[in-house]
Amino acid sequence: MTKKWWVLIAVTAVLVIVAGLIVANLRLAPAPSGYSSKEAGVQYYPACGNETLEHGGRTWFPIARDDWATPTAQAAAASGGRGFSVGVPIRGLAVVAAPGPGDDVGTFYLYAGGRAYWVSDSGTIDTWLTLLPQTYNWVC
Repeated sequence: MTKKWWVLIAVTAVLVIVAGLIVANLRLAPAPSGYSSKEAGVQYYPACGNETLEHGGRTWFPIARDDWATPTAQAAAASGGRGFSVGVPIRGLAVVAAPGPGDDVGTFYLYAGGRAYWVSDSGTIDTWLTLLPQTYNWVC
């Protein structure tokens, strides 16, 4: 084999390993107490689960990770409400309830690897977030 082929094989191997590490990193839950920073008073209302959060000059995308532990006791005790009303859908879209007291402002926990966690001050709404753009198969 020529030197060109060896370089091509090496670059391909490195890219495959890096891609595998990125995917593995997103599948592993961060340690609940392992956040690098915490900021209170962050406004966000993830009623449908596809709303992005603009924070710190970055766009954060919600991800559904029910297998990841919630970082705070407050969120663990939450009722699990996500802002959905029990009303009748309008033209096939989910009807979203207006935020209750403390539902649209909360605490933002920043983790390594482009991940974050947000929990409302009311403790009834929480979500994991990532910097990787996500696609959602629903409209709200």
